[in-house]
Amino acid sequence: MNYKLILLAGFVVILAVGFGSAYLMLNVPGVSSSHGVSSTPSSPTSPSSSSSSLYFLTLTQKGIAMVINPFSASSFLGFQHVVNISLNVPDQVFYWEEVPYGDTISLNQYVFVPLNNGTVEVFNSTNMKVVDTLSVGDSIGFIGVAYSPHMNRVAIADGPSGVVEVVNAHTLQVEWKDTFTSNGKTMYPCDVRWTPDGSYLLVPMKLNDSIVLINSGNGNVNTVKVTSPKSEPYMLSPNVQGTMVAVEFSGNNSVGFYSLPDLSYMGMVRMPSTVVAQRGVFTPNGSYYLEASADSNEVAVISTSSFSVVNTINLPSTSTPGLSGIAIAPGGQYAFTVIHGNVNTGGMIVLISLSSMSVAYQVPLSTAPSFVVPMTGSAENYLVNNVLLPPVTGLHC
Repeated sequence: MNYKLILLAGFVVILAVGFGSAYLMLNVPGVSSSHGVSSTPSSPTSPSSSSSSLYFLTLTQKGIAMVINPFSASSFLGFQHVVNISLNVPDQVFYWEEVPYGDTISLNQYVFVPLNNGTVEVFNSTNMKVVDTLSVGDSIGFIGVAYSPHMNRVAIADGPSGVVEVVNAHTLQVEWKDTFTSNGKTMYPCDVRWTPDGSYLLVPMKLNDSIVLINSGNGNVNTVKVTSPKSEPYMLSPNVQGTMVAVEFSGNNSVGFYSLPDLSYMGMVRMPSTVVAQRGVFTPNGSYYLEASADSNEVAVISTSSFSVVNTINLPSTSTPGLSGIAIAPGGQYAFTVIHGNVNTGGMIVLISLSSMSVAYQVPLSTAPSFVVPMTGSAENYLVNNVLLPPVTGLHC
């Protein structure tokens, strides 16, 4: 037997198989070599206008901006340090941000971040860089930002200084500004909300026991509704129909309901012993008002027809209970609330199904979230692919 011929034939077969495999790897879609072949870096992903998924831009108590997908097991999609929201941990729950129902943060938009020292940092949503700092007050306490129905104007309320102002969301110019004081002391406007048509601002004056309706165009006071002494109205929310406003009272731990625009009294609901009234939101159809407790992981469901608590939704337990806000997600299927937690144990974002009035999704965070705003899928795609740093295990703020 000619062993040389056998060896030669075998060598030819090996070469044929090798060339054939290489040909298939180069020409069959989806097959590539992982040994010694460098690929050309792909160009930045273009924003997708077809994405309808819900994403959240989350700001933590120490200024870490994160993108969160609440429906995914790998919900944490990236982070960027923007600005320290507060250096005083105990006071970090005294600020808030409100985006109108149905609206989202998009690219090329200014995002207003209230700090609890009387200032508002403004950053560009495209590159997450701070572009301006607005000085409203100079003391620690309630301060908040509310975007107008068309997201083109921003109202700011600062309790310690008594200042309420409206800022152009494109030019950052103050359109008007007023200071609400009585006998030289602040009336403490610690909240502000736009009526759904954008015509008026609703402001609770905590230390003046009143609710004020202000013309959003010029700052003129239209209506003053006086509440009972020491009732301390401090938060409020109108329904999307523009017919009713709910007001949280810290003096008697109740939620009052008033008609719009005349502010006629409609009803008062005392909270259960385990719920401390702080922030609420109407369901899109206006049938219920969801009240998020300040020091427990509970949401009270209030009927707006009987003005009574008809249900209590128990949220997941955390080491530091208490909710910092609640809002309706775009699409109207869910309400989302934030368990602010603390910088050592983190917090959580919870989605509540409005059809079953129960917890639908929960996103535990190793960081301590301060507030959460919905954002478009195109903005999420761009930020994750071009701006934000990759997720880091054990990230703490």
